[in-house]
Amino acid sequence: MGKAGTTMLRGAKIGLRPMQTEDVWHLFKWFNDQQVLENIGRRSGLFCVSVEEERAAVEMMLTSPTNRDFMVIDLGTDMAVGWAGLSEIDLRHASARLEIVIGDPSEWDQGKGTEATRMVREHAFEVMNLHRLHLRVPCRNARAVTCFMAGGFIIEGTLRDDHFHRGRFASSYVMGALRDEGGRY
Repeated sequence: MGKAGTTMLRGAKIGLRPMQTEDVWHLFKWFNDQQVLENIGRRSGLFCVSVEEERAAVEMMLTSPTNRDFMVIDLGTDMAVGWAGLSEIDLRHASARLEIVIGDPSEWDQGKGTEATRMVREHAFEVMNLHRLHLRVPCRNARAVTCFMAGGFIIEGTLRDDHFHRGRFASSYVMGALRDEGGRY
């Protein structure tokens, strides 16, 4: 949930606020939802992660100099509906990896992921002065591919059979965005 006095970037439907330790409960719920996990194609994620494991992961994220993590807040309800993050931040090469998860399936298909993508992209390019963002998304997740394309990313290539899904190997797209592509976001 939003916190009084917490700095928040505001868009039309959503806001982004810095992640806090107590947000572990949201991530615990979302990353133990098989529907959410299936759509993100996380290669290292495990179903049935304990609260303690999730808390340790959140604490590592919050203290990492190469991560910036945000909670996606619905401005109408002031409820957390997702997580957005920049990881592998490389200041020398001005690049980072983008991850966006709308963790509540009832919030899917409402443009919140696209808005979060655009907001994090703008923050990365305009505030952090990064040049390139990249991400990985399962080819089967048409909703996410469309979201990232609407947020200014292009498909750069395919990682063939890079993860296991429902008894067989599946592929992912590598998508990227450069600061000077596409004008305003």
